[in-house]
Amino acid sequence: MFARRSFLSLPPSAKFLYVLLKSRRRMSRQDLIAYTFLPPRTINYGLSRLKELGLIREQEHEDDARERVYELVLAPM
Repeated sequence: MFARRSFLSLPPSAKFLYVLLKSRRRMSRQDLIAYTFLPPRTINYGLSRLKELGLIREQEHEDDARERVYELVLAPM
């Protein structure tokens, strides 16, 4: 089960991605990079931390199998 303390211990970049995905529903990695102006490495790290906690789901993009789309699974807040 998800603990609120785990969410609060996330780095600011992961929290920012969480809030963005909460408002935008589904976004690809490229969309996140373009929208936030964060470096790809920071986006990757934030997404990996959110996936570790089970907060987001990664799916194949419907138009391009090489691309992944991310959406929230669980909302702690």
